[in-house]
Amino acid sequence: MLTYNFKTIRFGGIKMKKRTILFLLILFSSFSHAINATSDSISTIYTDGEFTTQYKTKLKVSNKIANDVADYLVNDFHNSPENLFNWALKDLGLQNKSNELIIVFKSSTNDTKTDITHGIFDIVIPNITTFGGIKVDAIVSKTKYYNGVTKVTANIIYSSLLMKNALGTLTIIPQINNEQLLITNVKIRFGWFFNLFITKNRYRSIVQWRIKKFTENFKNECLKRQNPGIN
Repeated sequence: MLTYNFKTIRFGGIKMKKRTILFLLILFSSFSHAINATSDSISTIYTDGEFTTQYKTKLKVSNKIANDVADYLVNDFHNSPENLFNWALKDLGLQNKSNELIIVFKSSTNDTKTDITHGIFDIVIPNITTFGGIKVDAIVSKTKYYNGVTKVTANIIYSSLLMKNALGTLTIIPQINNEQLLITNVKIRFGWFFNLFITKNRYRSIVQWRIKKFTENFKNECLKRQNPGIN
């Protein structure tokens, strides 16, 4: 039979057992760590043939700089899409480890009347097949709300073979202490072939990391402008 000898001590005029205090100290320590921990998080859910991914991260830059980079993103998409591969889409073309899928940018034109950008890509699945000349039509826009929140929206309205539809948003939310919260939300419904090829596991290794990397690239551009000495 086990017996425990609890000693009672006074804490602020209240009798408390040592083990109770130890438990409270551990709890407080864990709570403090949770507050100071990084806010970065990523999650994906799959429902009725649609993948939905959300990635959150904070960065310490002014709201003006974050908005300037958002303008830069939209302008490049409309007028200089090839420049996106120098920063926003940097290192997104090749899968980092197993090269399950390679994206090859071919060309892009923006229709100023409709504001639709017409892109052409090759999609390479190594050792399986290559899909050449995949057409993707998208509308990219930026909206700034009265409360300082900014949202960049990319709406895929047409894609031959690759996707049925997709919608991506990058939201910039001002925080205290001159910080910004970045939230990237992406919803994708693939075409018939890629719906079969991209399993839940493949989605993480092909798509999810690209969503995170894009957001990190945006974040890095903001930090470079806030601190020009940073490479």
